[in-house]
Amino acid sequence: MTKSRALKILLSLVIFALLFYLVDFSEMWASLSKLTPIVVFYLMMVSALLLYVSALKWSYFIEALGSQVSVFKLFSLYLLGYFVNLIAPSYIGGDAARSWLIGKKVGQHQALTATILERYTGLVAMLSLGVVFIWVVDLVTWPIRLAVLVAAIGLATVTMIALSPKSLHFVEKFKPLKGIVKHLHKIQDGFRLAKKDRVLIVKALALSFVYHSFTVVNVITAAAAIGWFNPPIDELFVVLPLILLISAIPLSPNSLGLQEGAYYYFLTGIGATPTQAIVIALVLRAKTYVLAIFGGIVWLSLGMGKEIEQKGMKKPLSDTKSSNTAGA
Repeated sequence: MTKSRALKILLSLVIFALLFYLVDFSEMWASLSKLTPIVVFYLMMVSALLLYVSALKWSYFIEALGSQVSVFKLFSLYLLGYFVNLIAPSYIGGDAARSWLIGKKVGQHQALTATILERYTGLVAMLSLGVVFIWVVDLVTWPIRLAVLVAAIGLATVTMIALSPKSLHFVEKFKPLKGIVKHLHKIQDGFRLAKKDRVLIVKALALSFVYHSFTVVNVITAAAAIGWFNPPIDELFVVLPLILLISAIPLSPNSLGLQEGAYYYFLTGIGATPTQAIVIALVLRAKTYVLAIFGGIVWLSLGMGKEIEQKGMKKPLSDTKSSNTAGA
């Protein structure tokens, strides 16, 4: 284990220790006891809806790049991504796995471009909401405002660099990087194609905003499941993009602790008790693990373990992760 990874795990443990120090365990048990099988079913249906919206958006980009894949197939690969994130927690592992698998059908460059664009439009929507809402939420401190603004400016800068031909000419000057430039050119071409298709971009951004609307439904359902029946819906629309942005910061494995801390801070600020806030965060975390179990079934059905070992994919997957944990 590297020193960096050890520090991230330590940070997760410290945050969880602080959060559980604030919990009334009798109240926590009473809340968890309300999770009946039918309630769990409703919770998972919301997750399925969130995944469907993501898979549908992904299919739009794949189609724009010249191929067609069923939304059901992409949905199953999204589930597989959750499983990869569970067994190899890092930053883009689930995305790397699903992109590689669909790339065997549509071509690796097209698959990678579609996957990046699908994630990119989601990030644009999330940052757009964040930039708007940081000015209207009293809970947001200036450090959080500054972090969101820096992230938005950073995304805009990276976008301009990624679309500029000059950026690849600059990369070509470094001999060790020459081998990947031809691949970057193909990905850049895919980005330009998507940029020219305004209808595609509008549809993708619209689905991204729909996705974030369903994340509010996700939290409302989890809140009702544990006995918080009157969460302020308008304020959830304000704070959830900020929670998701904080959860995307790569400070701990799979955002463990960081995501739960963000839920605690913002949900208690809009009316939840400390115990309700933490239990909601834990329920949402548990749902991702249930999704990972279904993803494991997809993994086994595809014979992924043996195939990845043969293709030498073990190392890339162990070094990467998806940042969609907080959404589902």
